[in-house]
Amino acid sequence: MIARLSLLAALLLAGCVPTGPLVTDAPGDEQAAGFPNHTAEQIVAEVAASVAPVLSVAADGDLRIVQGGSDQSASFSLRSRLGDSTTVVVRGPLGITVARGLVTSDSVFVSNQLQDEFILGPLSAADAFVPGASEDARVVRAALGLLVPEADVAWTRTVQARTYQLTGRLPGGTGTRAYTIDPALWRVVRVVDFGPDGRQAGLQQVDAFDTVDGVVLPRQVRLESTDTQIELEHRRLQVNPPDLRLRFSRPEGYEVIEIQ
Repeated sequence: MIARLSLLAALLLAGCVPTGPLVTDAPGDEQAAGFPNHTAEQIVAEVAASVAPVLSVAADGDLRIVQGGSDQSASFSLRSRLGDSTTVVVRGPLGITVARGLVTSDSVFVSNQLQDEFILGPLSAADAFVPGASEDARVVRAALGLLVPEADVAWTRTVQARTYQLTGRLPGGTGTRAYTIDPALWRVVRVVDFGPDGRQAGLQQVDAFDTVDGVVLPRQVRLESTDTQIELEHRRLQVNPPDLRLRFSRPEGYEVIEIQ
């Protein structure tokens, strides 16, 4: 079961990363105009406007998952339309394909080629081991550094050194979320989720930014839940590729496993 969850986590989180050559013209650390006087509403609007040009991505990179005493490394290739679907291929040593996956707005499908299994179920089932996976492409945006603070939350704004922090209680009493925003990039660089009991339930952090096709994106991403840590390293990245193709077919003869 641990191996199966690790595989599914890999597909869900790799299905959130980009392709094209990796560039190194990282933005400078100059202070943003108007800092530190932006309101919470202005901060949310600036971040949303900054990430709005990204509609689709293609990517290749490296992936590491630490879960349940297991430490696994792999490489991935992914194609994603942020508002629609994501396909991903995970490869092990020697470039051998171990899994293919399709993640839509409400479902997940995984072809586990190591064990001849076809896993399918609602996207909400993934929340058990990838917190927030079922939230409106959130897991994809997290891996790309494209998160935007929710516009319908009453955020409390604080200033920390050269960054803003927005903290607020999420709808439905599900806990509290704290965003750290770098106004020089207008990017969310860290998110910490806390459960109703006040304990940390999730972490998302991005580092080492590059500018790709005029869009600022991170090379390094770290995602954590209570028992899973995932590290992504983007090697190749392309924004809004003109020839994006999402390919996935259901395998024949595999054992079907439904998750809920």
